[in-house]
Amino acid sequence: MIKNIRANSFAFVIWTLVSCALHMVLFRARVNLNHQIPQRIMMAIAAIVTILFVHELIHFVFMKMFYKGKVRFVFTKDRLGLPMPGVSAEGRARKWQEVMMLIAPFFFLTLLPDILFAFCAEIELFFFIVAIGNCAGCFYDIMDVCIAWKKTPSR
Repeated sequence: MIKNIRANSFAFVIWTLVSCALHMVLFRARVNLNHQIPQRIMMAIAAIVTILFVHELIHFVFMKMFYKGKVRFVFTKDRLGLPMPGVSAEGRARKWQEVMMLIAPFFFLTLLPDILFAFCAEIELFFFIVAIGNCAGCFYDIMDVCIAWKKTPSR
């Protein structure tokens, strides 16, 4: 069933909308919007590019810690045919290590900033977009965590 959810583009859209709505409800009133529209657009673009590379860098660091084989950055094509950064690893990791490696970007780029946002009087737009964008982008990682968790028992 989880593999069916992962393959369903509609599920990704729902996850993205829910993550955006949740962040808007929780933190919208604190976001610093004292920028002109062109500056907001540039911040959004910079945040998205940052998410793409930092998200994969976090996967890379955790893969380096857990996989015994070669770990490298790669560019793969997404569903639209656009090149996207990714990480490739040879070898195997234990189930708990695989789960840690998959969930790490969600923790460091979404959950941790959200916890910090709770203590901030004002949130810079760039960091707010990073948290929302990464949350939306972690859909496949979280589905892969569910798949990994249901796999063979941990060694």
